[in-house]
Amino acid sequence: MKKLLAICLSFLVAALAACNDAKELSPIPMQHWKEMDVRIETHPNPPLAGMSEIVVIVTGEQGRPVHDLIISLRADDSAPWVQTIQDGYIGVYRRGVSVGFGESAVLQVRLQHGEKQQVLFFPLKLAAG
Repeated sequence: MKKLLAICLSFLVAALAACNDAKELSPIPMQHWKEMDVRIETHPNPPLAGMSEIVVIVTGEQGRPVHDLIISLRADDSAPWVQTIQDGYIGVYRRGVSVGFGESAVLQVRLQHGEKQQVLFFPLKLAAG
């Protein structure tokens, strides 16, 4: 019985180790502009070459959503800016964007607040298609 338990335990440890070897998704680091924290999510994650949905989440002081921005995206200096769609008043903006082809891309996020604007650059590692 002890031998059977030891065998089962060793299989369990091996299975857990195999699961741990799976590629972990690293989150895209948050960036800051003025008093705002800006983070992005991609759908799918990691993004596929070609079109992916980009979600921009902006929070201000004490984590309150910032909902009075105009946010535009592009993944290439020669590509036109595309304006995101605001998802209510919860500080979430989304849009499908062509993130290019290859292994990596740099997503450009242009934030406009009144007369002020800033472009933030988020490096993306694209999934193998």
